[in-house]
Amino acid sequence: MLVLCLVVADARDVYRWVAPDGSVYYSDDPHAGADRITLPEWPPPQPRQSVVQPPPDTPDKPVFTGYNRLTIVEPGSGETVRDNQGNVEVTVTVEPELNTTEDHKIQILLDGQVQGDPSASLEQSLSGVERGKHTVTAQVINKRGRVLNDSRPVTFFLQHASPLFHPPRPDVPHTGVQQAPRAPMAPRAPRAPHAPFRPAVPPSSPAPGSSPPSPGGSSS
Repeated sequence: MLVLCLVVADARDVYRWVAPDGSVYYSDDPHAGADRITLPEWPPPQPRQSVVQPPPDTPDKPVFTGYNRLTIVEPGSGETVRDNQGNVEVTVTVEPELNTTEDHKIQILLDGQVQGDPSASLEQSLSGVERGKHTVTAQVINKRGRVLNDSRPVTFFLQHASPLFHPPRPDVPHTGVQQAPRAPMAPRAPRAPHAPFRPAVPPSSPAPGSSPPSPGGSSS
């Protein structure tokens, strides 16, 4: 029935009749003995409109306003670093965090001289540093090399082990403490030859009835 209604949707009149076997028929053509049914006007179908979903709300990209603080935490101020190869580890902190999306990087300076290429790492290593007093500084730079912020200089001291100390031996466990070498012993003087052993001769006893000689004199 639904299919029939859809087919005759544009017709104003529909005819209905019942066959002798009880079957019900509908037609838009007149039929003998059929009942006329007037249908209401159907509105024309409206074109289907596609629903456009609005884009999801995206948070606004934060506007970069600069760095508040750049600090060197290692080495500490006045710290003494002991390394024979001159290796010094430098660690910095930056607030807010380093803006790597804008290609910001950290540049390390030693005694006012640029050390290596800038890096996005907050931990960098210096090598070949001479012994003595040094000053280290850090900078935040952008991809054009412009300095966005710099740290306060930190002074440290580098010490090397004395060359008089023995180098560590691979076959001896290293305890972290080296001992200075012993001074060579002076050669000993040759010994004098020993004199032959001679037993002592006891003094002769005086004869009976004679007086012993007086010291320093002769007997009469």
